[in-house]
Amino acid sequence: MEDNSDRNQGEGETENNNYNELNSKNKEILKRSEEMLTSTVLEKEGKNWDEKQNDKQTMIDELLSKVNVLEKERNDMKTDGDKAEEERKAIKKERDAVREERDAMKEEIKLIIKENEVTSEENDALKEERDVITKERDAIKEEKDLITKEKDVAIEENDALKEERKVISKERDVMKIDNETLKSEKNALETKYTTLTSTLRDQLECPVCLEVPTSGPVHVCPNGHFVCSKCKERHNPTRRVKHCPTCRVKMFSGKSLLAVKVIENIQHACRNEDCGKFFPLEEYKLHPTSCLHRTVNCPSPNKFCSRKMALSKVYDHILEDCQGSCNNVGINNYNLNNGKFPKYVTFVSILKLSSKGLALKWNDQIFYLNLEKAPDYYVFSLELFGTALECKDYVVSITVHSHRTDDKDMKGNVQRFTEQPLPIKSEQEMRKKNGLMVGTNQMESLIVIDEKKDIRFGITLDIKKQ
Repeated sequence: MEDNSDRNQGEGETENNNYNELNSKNKEILKRSEEMLTSTVLEKEGKNWDEKQNDKQTMIDELLSKVNVLEKERNDMKTDGDKAEEERKAIKKERDAVREERDAMKEEIKLIIKENEVTSEENDALKEERDVITKERDAIKEEKDLITKEKDVAIEENDALKEERKVISKERDVMKIDNETLKSEKNALETKYTTLTSTLRDQLECPVCLEVPTSGPVHVCPNGHFVCSKCKERHNPTRRVKHCPTCRVKMFSGKSLLAVKVIENIQHACRNEDCGKFFPLEEYKLHPTSCLHRTVNCPSPNKFCSRKMALSKVYDHILEDCQGSCNNVGINNYNLNNGKFPKYVTFVSILKLSSKGLALKWNDQIFYLNLEKAPDYYVFSLELFGTALECKDYVVSITVHSHRTDDKDMKGNVQRFTEQPLPIKSEQEMRKKNGLMVGTNQMESLIVIDEKKDIRFGITLDIKKQ
């Protein structure tokens, strides 16, 4: 582009030079004509006048002819100059257009250069990205190779595991057979052991009290029959065993060490009805106090119910036929035993329901609320159907207050007691000395008489595990 603009500029300058040269030639011709005219006049000055006049006319004609020729040439040159001027203007316009085009091309070139630079940067970025992709591809390829190797190893391990599983399956079948054999042998041994211990218990059973002794000494007659020390050494001399109850031979002071050793190593059956479990001697000694089927007194006052029964049957007895409990006199036992505490209970006429208790259930544990009447006070206590050790896991709260249908927030006179519950085997006299004691006068201030002339008061109970 720059070469074309320089070339157009050179052509314009050449045209200007040609025009200037043409003007200078015209001026030179006129100058020469004047010089020739002057020289001709001087040369013919000495001739006569006519000749001079003729010559002058001739010269004038020649000069006019030359002038015409020169004028024509000058006009031609002027025409050529106008044409040259027009061509120069056209060339100038073309040159300006070329310059504009050159400037536009320069801008375009700059834009292209910038685009090339951007493209170069993009190319560099693409190269870097390509390098990264190449590295990632190589890494993926390596990872793929590693996965392939791991897959091969896994296949080998799977095959090995299949083989091992087959071996284990065979061993399992063998073990299953052995296990069944061991079970059969174990059952046979248990049967044999049960038969043996049963036989030993039968042999050790005292023929007087019909119980297997749990401690020595064990007395033996000369013929080898056993009698427990409790029956042999009774405090009543008339009831002491002097002759063997089995063979009637005279009993001496013989004692069996073997019988004591057998007692220490056989399992003893729980004597409570409906239990029937067997325990080693040490566990057997502890079991009677925690057996669910141990014999206990009904927790209601003795004047209403003095029955003895298995602990597992006491709750059903209270709900169904106990005469000393309130659970079977129209009270909603579902609400009482839905496990929701604190529990609000209304008692109607303490005189009519004198000292009767109430069974409650909380977290599968059974509690019994006692209302004991002493000469000058009332005692409210809560028993747990469990041992004294189990009672240490619980804290019970007993609150005695007046009953008002429009006032359940226990305002006014309130008696409250918080302590561990009593165990189920607590005697009635013990219950009268342990629990919430409310004096007769205080009790009278808590009693409310309703429209039906019924005497009412309320008790709120809460049970928590420590």
